[in-house]
Amino acid sequence: MATRQSGVVRIPKAARNQTQRGRAGQVMALRRTVLKTVGALLALCGMGAITPLAATLTSRRITKWIAFYGETADEEVLARYDLVVLDPGFKGSITRVAAAGATVCAYLSLGEISKTNAFFKLVDSRILLEQNPNWPGTFRLDVRQASWRALVLDRMIPAIRDRGFTGLLYDTLDTPPYLEQLDPKGGRGLSSAAAELVRAIRMKYPDMLLLMNRGYALLPAVAQYIDGVVAESLMTRFDQRGIGGYRWNGIPEVAAQRALLDPANRPGTAIPILTLDYWEHDDTNTIKEIYARERRNGYYPYVGTPLLDTIVPEPM
Repeated sequence: MATRQSGVVRIPKAARNQTQRGRAGQVMALRRTVLKTVGALLALCGMGAITPLAATLTSRRITKWIAFYGETADEEVLARYDLVVLDPGFKGSITRVAAAGATVCAYLSLGEISKTNAFFKLVDSRILLEQNPNWPGTFRLDVRQASWRALVLDRMIPAIRDRGFTGLLYDTLDTPPYLEQLDPKGGRGLSSAAAELVRAIRMKYPDMLLLMNRGYALLPAVAQYIDGVVAESLMTRFDQRGIGGYRWNGIPEVAAQRALLDPANRPGTAIPILTLDYWEHDDTNTIKEIYARERRNGYYPYVGTPLLDTIVPEPM
């Protein structure tokens, strides 16, 4: 029983010892629970089941993302998104875009390079293959060359980080598997070299948020080294055959692409799937339908215009 002396409550020694033992037991139990939880999370992270992006997406009821490749935009508008992908040459303030908590990623082409790229003049000529006929002035790359890997790891990504970007969106990783399929002998090893480059980036920059646009042939090999995959033109696409230059993909087209996304859903390597569809920005009813369909599949959608140089807000 407690006694009061001079306004101070005194606890008998035996009671104090019992209380202290009880508190110590509670602290130890809490510590064991915390350690057990942290250990489980770390184990899952090591397996690729929990990633920074996965935690971000699942911790918010509504998550908005955007890909914008224009040179300038209202940073306050971009800052309303949770995840923002920009061209590394964006002339606005990355700091202002990130001020409200947005994760800001830079576009990074790993399988091709344009002559307009600031690093083009540093590319070893042995890396350059043929031009992409769909994108004049853009060269497909021999990603097996050590000099390309060094340029990406030691020059291009550091320059992106120095600007304030905290993540990357890989693009053109469909190209190495395509070239290897086109010429199995001359292109041997292109796919594995591309996958190894993705792994090397994760190892060197473990704190960056890493996304991959398509690159489905590589997905089984790299899912554990990325934080999410972007399914471009899953439901809709820009196509002159469609009304106004846009069309819905057929059921077989959608099913085929979703099948290629299966490695992103496998236990142990499950990662979020973001979708990037294209449609006329004034057709709000159709855009609403695209968002609804993608969300029903459990994806995180954005609907923009083909050049991604216009901010298209989701219709309410």
